[in-house]
Amino acid sequence: MPEKRPRLLLPAGSPDCFEAALSAGADEIYAGGKRFNARIGADNFTDEELSEAIKKAHFFGVSVFVTLNTLLLDREMPDALRFTEFLYNNDVDGLIVADPGFAAAVRRRFPGLRLHASTQCSAHNPAGAKLLASRGFSRVVLARECSGEDIKKITEAFPDVEYEMFVHGALCVCTSGMCEMSAYMGGRSGNRGDCAQPCRLPDADGVCRLSLKDNCLAGHITEIIGSGVSSLKVEGRMKSPEYVYGVGSIYRRLLDEGRNATDEEVRELSRIFSRSGFTDAYFEGKPGRDMLGVRTDADKRATEEAEAEIKAELNRKKRRIPVSVRAAFRAGTPAELTFSTAGESVTVYGEIPATAKTSPLTQEDVVKNICKLGNTPFSVDPSSFSLTLDDDLSLPVSAVNSLRRTAAERLKEKITKPRYPGRAAVSDPEPSAQPAADRDGCFYIVHFVRSKGIPKRQFLGRFSHVYLPIDEYLNAPMAVRDMTDGVELPPVVMMNEFTMLEEMLIRVKLCGVKNVMVSNVGTLKLALKYGFAVHGGLYMNVYNGRTAGVLAGEGFSSVLLCPELNIAQMKAIASVSPVRTGAAVYGKLPEAVLEKCMIRDMTGTVDPLKKCEACGDGQFRYFTDRSGEKVPVCREFVHRNVIYNPVPIYMADKQDAITGGAVGDLHFFFTDETPEEAAEIIEAYRSRTPHTGRIKRM
Repeated sequence: MPEKRPRLLLPAGSPDCFEAALSAGADEIYAGGKRFNARIGADNFTDEELSEAIKKAHFFGVSVFVTLNTLLLDREMPDALRFTEFLYNNDVDGLIVADPGFAAAVRRRFPGLRLHASTQCSAHNPAGAKLLASRGFSRVVLARECSGEDIKKITEAFPDVEYEMFVHGALCVCTSGMCEMSAYMGGRSGNRGDCAQPCRLPDADGVCRLSLKDNCLAGHITEIIGSGVSSLKVEGRMKSPEYVYGVGSIYRRLLDEGRNATDEEVRELSRIFSRSGFTDAYFEGKPGRDMLGVRTDADKRATEEAEAEIKAELNRKKRRIPVSVRAAFRAGTPAELTFSTAGESVTVYGEIPATAKTSPLTQEDVVKNICKLGNTPFSVDPSSFSLTLDDDLSLPVSAVNSLRRTAAERLKEKITKPRYPGRAAVSDPEPSAQPAADRDGCFYIVHFVRSKGIPKRQFLGRFSHVYLPIDEYLNAPMAVRDMTDGVELPPVVMMNEFTMLEEMLIRVKLCGVKNVMVSNVGTLKLALKYGFAVHGGLYMNVYNGRTAGVLAGEGFSSVLLCPELNIAQMKAIASVSPVRTGAAVYGKLPEAVLEKCMIRDMTGTVDPLKKCEACGDGQFRYFTDRSGEKVPVCREFVHRNVIYNPVPIYMADKQDAITGGAVGDLHFFFTDETPEEAAEIIEAYRSRTPHTGRIKRM
């Protein structure tokens, strides 16, 4: 039996792009409304445009998935659910969702509506996919950083959901779902669909250290077909119709023919859009400096030329449904015409042909007029045309045309029918929130990136819990075990790291560690397995009370609220959360987790196949951003980098707004501070001393 081919998922950032995706041969199309989607800068769709687009797509057998993939505040939930009800009643095939709380509300109210876990959910391993499936997701969009080898292992280890992977388009340098760079640097949150793409900009030295080339896996199609994924996504809701059609058409051809792209096809993809070429480094499992690329003037000129050519073709090309035709023109009998396609058939009758006095009907005339389907969604292959035509008959051209129009209209009506008849939203009220019984008051909790940054013991007396990264703890467990009672798990755990992490958890358990901070869906069950008290870290993106409730139900003892929130928003969540909440009140918080080693790039080591010695010493390195700030970068876990915000959150002189349990527990994050600097900051919070440098408020 031949392997089942993945479906082709194309973007539609506007109605014109939607038409281009249809014409390119999409099996699935994803689009967004005017709110709640991660490409809020695209033209997007009005409700009426979405309704029409869904109907049209279904006519061609194409599925439509709508993106509601931003994090939501509690006050936004009613509007988002009303929009979901509109989509549900208009036969949408599914929603692409990132927010766990919103997903839970949709699952409760709209039975049978498919949910796809956005790439922002950061699924890197089977455990993550399994947890997302338990939340009701029927498809998991795998993190962009997964290698081809890992993708195949994930689909084999947990085949109970569909998997979608990203095959072409713009890449974020940050790990899926873990970027705060735009939010911290300019107040425009990628989690809210408003990313300003600061990673594309040069630093103070004019170097674009973080801008990646576009992903292109056209040369790996045969491998991907056998990987177990169900859908291949082309990125591009901010791109033109010509981009959607040009790129989509090439991937359509490759999938249909079951082959990899030729060099000529890759060159054509590059002409359509590239940033100094393409990369497949994540898929190959070899992220490195050669992934970097910027949009050059030559790239822009090539795109202009390619789009002009594609536009001419796109204007001629229109997706159509092939129909077979059976026509009969007999003496003394009404003309008869049957259109058939995809198991549906209609037969219509017209006038009775007269006896010809001069020019009788010919086979060529009948076929020519019935095949004129230009204003319809149908086409006729003359080889599928069956005609019975008696001799010496006459019928006006207008009568033949009327017969054709009637048959086309009735066939369209027959095909255009609800895909999901009988859908009905559940009207049961949401369960009332049950706030945590011990939410009054707060614990002081401190996190250190490096053990050498921990100050003397007397400065830690105020803190209920002290955390270190699990690998940092195990570097010198005897030296730190009397000062720390918690470890933080890495925000990313790939397939080849999972067994190692489990062994590390066993070791810290034997050392007496009781608390584990989890920042990824893929490591929760592992921490619970060994009886730790599990706490939700920064990357769990808790943006509303419903999400806190979901995490409470999964076994979290407490959760950190998303640091993008302001104090009022945090208070609102803390007041209804069924689990203890916490907020970062000091620290240079992580802006981005990088799969590629930026430190190696900065120090000049270029061979990605050699073991990296550039970052292995655990030291912080720095680059200067466009504003003149020294930005810290440090190695994380096995071999990733974390970029930290150079401007710390500082609330020592504003503590009245956050103490007494208003936002929950108070978390301090120390990164590159020396022990002496950490001690000074802790003392400043005791004395409520204002900060003299640049700071960020909650």
